[in-house]
Amino acid sequence: MIKRGPTDGASGRKERTMLFLQLKSGEYLTIGEDIAIQVFPDSANNVRVAVKAPRDLTILRGEVRERGGAKRPEGLVGPTVTNPSVSSG
Repeated sequence: MIKRGPTDGASGRKERTMLFLQLKSGEYLTIGEDIAIQVFPDSANNVRVAVKAPRDLTILRGEVRERGGAKRPEGLVGPTVTNPSVSSG
């Protein structure tokens, strides 16, 4: 079991660490007791993600979340998707 959580950075602020996992098709990970995430390859460039979570928990793709005006969470890796329909100022 690997646990990652907030750590005190040099600034004294709480910083979140990023946990990287490599999963084979059909393998899964859990978050707490109520959330399970399973991955499956879909094509050369895409994966399918199955999420088992309580119904009252909102689950959104980042693209949908950002379209609604939310900022991309800090610490994520990979390219930032630019959405021309969302104004930055």
